[in-house]
Amino acid sequence: MRTLKKQAKDKGRMHTNTVFTYRPNPILNRSYLLFRKDGSGETPVGDYTVLDLSESAHVSELKVMNLVTQLNGRDDVAPVGEHTKSRLLFHVKPKIDETDPRTEVIFYTYTGKGSSRENAILTFEGVVQ
Repeated sequence: MRTLKKQAKDKGRMHTNTVFTYRPNPILNRSYLLFRKDGSGETPVGDYTVLDLSESAHVSELKVMNLVTQLNGRDDVAPVGEHTKSRLLFHVKPKIDETDPRTEVIFYTYTGKGSSRENAILTFEGVVQ
């Protein structure tokens, strides 16, 4: 997620009052909406949906909080590995339509045994490189 962090820092230089926030999605269970707050108000910029329903809601929210922390340019993330006993991997999906402003990131958990499992999907308005 270092590239999302860099993008947030770049945006932060342009808009010093930009802050990313999140809240639970009122329509879709185990999903969170991401917002960018700046001088003109709050704008939805993405969503994070948990695919692995065996993951505790507490751990899912910790991951979203860490994502928002990094988008805000900070490194003080909460340790999640001690709760999950796994590694969190990700893959940025290639764009089919280059004019689409959204980027999709698939997160996977890997416990060291067998294959990794899909954990969550992040859809974010912006570019992740």
